[in-house]
Order: sequence, then C-alpha cells, then structure tokens
Amino acid sequence: MTGLRITGGVVTGVRTDRRSVATETVINAAGPWAGAVARLAGQQLPVVPVRHEYFVTRAVPGWHAGLPVLRIPDLRLYVRAEGPGILCGGWEPDGLSLDPRQVAIGQPLAVRPDWEVLSGFAAGFARLAPLVTQAEVREVFRGFPAFSPDGRFIVGPVPGLRGFVMAAACNAHGVSGSAGLAQHVLESLRPDASPYVRSLSPARYLPRTWDWESARAQAEAIYENYYGLTQPRS
Repeated sequence: MTGLRITGGVVTGVRTDRRSVATETVINAAGPWAGAVARLAGQQLPVVPVRHEYFVTRAVPGWHAGLPVLRIPDLRLYVRAEGPGILCGGWEPDGLSLDPRQVAIGQPLAVRPDWEVLSGFAAGFARLAPLVTQAEVREVFRGFPAFSPDGRFIVGPVPGLRGFVMAAACNAHGVSGSAGLAQHVLESLRPDASPYVRSLSPARYLPRTWDWESARAQAEAIYENYYGLTQPRS
C-alpha cells in the first residue's frame, strides 16, 4: 500500500505500487507497521514495535510434544517442547522499542539475535532444567510485535474517518488472539458493541493528548512487566 483515497472524511480506496482499488473499508492489521498505515490516513496512533526473541534447541533427552507449556513469572520466561527440543523465550527487563515515527510501510524490521539476552533466558531456565545450557540452538525467532501504552489492543473505527478500522497493538497476542481479535473488530462496527470492545477504540488516543516519548516508555513497560503480578500505570 502506498496511499489511501479519502473523500469528505470517508475511505473510498487504496493505492498500491501496482494499481488503485476502490473500497469502502480498510482494516489496519499491519502489525508493527500499523502506525505507518494510520499515518497514510492522517492519523497518529501509538502503535509501538518492541523487540521480542526466543530460541529453539535441538533434541534434548526427555523433551517431547506431550509436555505442558511452562510460564515462570519470577524468571520472566515461557518454555515448551518443540518436538524433542526446547523452545524458550522471555520478557527482557529493559525493553527495546523502535520509534514508530521512523517505521515505514514495507520496511524490513529484521533484528540480529541478541545472544546476551538469549543466553540470559537459558541461564534462568537452567536453574530448573540444567540440560538447556548444553543443548545446541537450532533456530532463533525474533521480531517487533506492536504494543500500546496501556497494554490493550487498539481495535475499532477511527472517529471522524468512516471506513478506516484499526486492528493493531496486540501486545504479542497477534497470532494467539487472532480469532478473538476478528470478533472484536466485527463487534466494534455494531452500534451495540460491549463496554469492553468500546474500551479498545482508537478514540482513547484521539485527539492526541499524549507524546511519543512517553508512549514508547509506557509500551516498553507493558512489555517488561508482561508477567508482572500488577501492570504499570499508563
């Protein structure tokens, strides 16, 4: 997408590098690029990409797909079997975000593995499963899931711009929450949306009374305290 066609406060189409397409509705589910897509519509919304990483090992004795998923809040870790290997990830105590204003549509957000962080995850889990430090890492997954400053999705129509709907800032629940997110989007378009779905509306950030520096800091805090017993105040 290279642009939006908006006439009289109403979405009428999208432009791409190949052609233009007429449409009455655009659902912005662009993940870490959702803020950039919103800017095409003249909107500024705090969709903050925050780095997240996990690793998968080669086979480790005793590990198999029938084992339960582990969440270890005190160590900021989650662990499960990936076939005969170990999948281990966690929430960094010092979150690393990108400036949403500098993220462009189509811009690759590749990040090199941060072995200091990943080895910290392994060292933490080794307190419970020492074999993890002896296992060879098979693959590292990393990226920039989008977070919001208050830790809630940004879902629903953008006020004053008919046909432009947000489905973003999933706070690392984009895949696991995709079915529920789709239901929330549909519900947000109805006049009788529940109080919960209405609370996710992008209207809470419009008109803009927040600043980018605070938004990034708050989104990082949501990430850092993902397994916290209490969430930081936004």
